Amino acid sequence: MARTTWVLGNWKQNLLREPARNLAAAIAEGLSAARGEVQDERLRVGVAPTFLTLDTVAPYTGEAAIQLRLLAQDVAAQESGAFTGEVGPAMLREAGVRAAIIGHSERRAHFGDHDTLVAAKVHAALAGDLDVVLCVGETLAQRDEGEHEAVVISQLSAALGGIQDPAMRARVVVAYEPIWAIGTGRTATPEQASAMHGVIRSWLASAGLGADRSVLYGGSVKPNNAADLLAAGDIDGFLVGGASLDARSLLDIVSAAAAHAAANSGS
Repeated sequence: MARTTWVLGNWKQNLLREPARNLAAAIAEGLSAARGEVQDERLRVGVAPTFLTLDTVAPYTGEAAIQLRLLAQDVAAQESGAFTGEVGPAMLREAGVRAAIIGHSERRAHFGDHDTLVAAKVHAALAGDLDVVLCVGETLAQRDEGEHEAVVISQLSAALGGIQDPAMRARVVVAYEPIWAIGTGRTATPEQASAMHGVIRSWLASAGLGADRSVLYGGSVKPNNAADLLAAGDIDGFLVGGASLDARSLLDIVSAAAAHAAANSGS
């Protein structure tokens, strides 16, 4: 996959129908202006609301290059069956979803999404015609012990190592999210983030998975640090948490990403 710049808002367990509708409408209305001259596939913008507000947000999304894209925050590891509480890929596609976030640190930490389950979800999503945003990242303890690179490579290998079909591989975007920088107000320095993105890209190349795919950063991304993170190199956009719950904040991040995309495409 070419190194497209992405801005993806993860709304997590927030917003009832009316505020979700209002936020989606405000983002969709301001998106063209925030994109500036980048009115094509060099920049992709999406949001991931809760399962119960997918239908509320869907009318403000679409599949054209400049439209807001609809993502799911998770997906089942199986298509359908006796799996109480699960939502399968076909169900999400029917709701207008184009991609699913898989392996987010909160899923791994709080809901038992271990590497084997994450891999099963990745395979199910790809087989079900959903693109994948695969999250990887280390805890503060793992970073302090110097294990951060090994942890991230292990997560990548478990999730992607078994995917043989090049067309399926091309539909995976990686999001690096240092767990210690999520919801804490702390952010990895641009140098720390860029260094890990370089590690990820090197591993993807060595594994034959394509070093040219997009690798995003997630971890307390805000309008005031987005440009510096992008300028550090090897960062192709963001998975945004709290800041995506405010239309102006998310659109300002989109503007920073658009400037980066334009500069790096020679426009």
